[in-house]
Amino acid sequence: MTHLRRLVPALALALSAVVLVWVTALAADPTAAPTAQAVLAAGDLRSEGAGPGLVGNPLLILGAVVVLGLATALVTAVLLRLTRRA
Repeated sequence: MTHLRRLVPALALALSAVVLVWVTALAADPTAAPTAQAVLAAGDLRSEGAGPGLVGNPLLILGAVVVLGLATALVTAVLLRLTRRA
């Protein structure tokens, strides 16, 4: 049981590092222009000339934030339970 208490936080840290590297690699755009001139010339990309508006689906984003918060709380509770001292 002592080994499990040491192993769980180490595995959680390793998994977090792998996910961070994976997400960062997927988010990088190697073909992106290094200057903002092209974006500034195009104007406001959020709407078709009707002025600023909401980008994306706000309810989907809200749901994702709530699910992420609940998942974080669950993982924290499990880690605390597995690594607590008797």
